[in-house]
Amino acid sequence: IKHQEIDTDLPGLGQHYCVSCARHFISDNHYTEHLKSKLHKRRLKKLEDEPYTQEEADRAAGLGKPDNGKRGGRISTVTQDVTMEES
Repeated sequence: IKHQEIDTDLPGLGQHYCVSCARHFISDNHYTEHLKSKLHKRRLKKLEDEPYTQEEADRAAGLGKPDNGKRGGRISTVTQDVTMEES
């Protein structure tokens, strides 16, 4: 992002900012060196990965749909009549 508003509270008056790393730099030279650094390249690779969806985050937190097994999975019991003999 070039030509930002001048902000006296930020390094380099807020003119040299790396969006992917969320960092301000003092000068353009420091900014261009940062673009060549391993830290910046690792961050770019990390940002290329697809982030987790909200559904995946909910499942990881245990907030997903309950898994109660298969539907209609009751164990069938013997339904034959049993007669007891008297002794």
